[in-house]
Amino acid sequence: MMEDCCSEVEDCLDHVYRRCRNKDKSVGPLEIRVMSLGTFDSLMDFSISQGSSVNQYKTPSCVKSGGALQILHFRVIGRFFSKRVPQWEPLGLDS
Repeated sequence: MMEDCCSEVEDCLDHVYRRCRNKDKSVGPLEIRVMSLGTFDSLMDFSISQGSSVNQYKTPSCVKSGGALQILHFRVIGRFFSKRVPQWEPLGLDS
């Protein structure tokens, strides 16, 4: 079911993504990672310990900190990948 979800999400992505995934092969299959309960609380605790304000904290959309990446990496309980390549039809400019 989760692999089907990956494929459904890929099908909704734009033309550029599908070209890169299908023709150029520069992008791998979409991945969904399921995290253990409390992962994002741990991420918040780590960020606060590094100087972030409790009142201003919000879950990041992009993580670059090595410590935060470790928290996320070690709390993965499932990894799922798209099993099919999304459809791609060249536009006049891409041919």
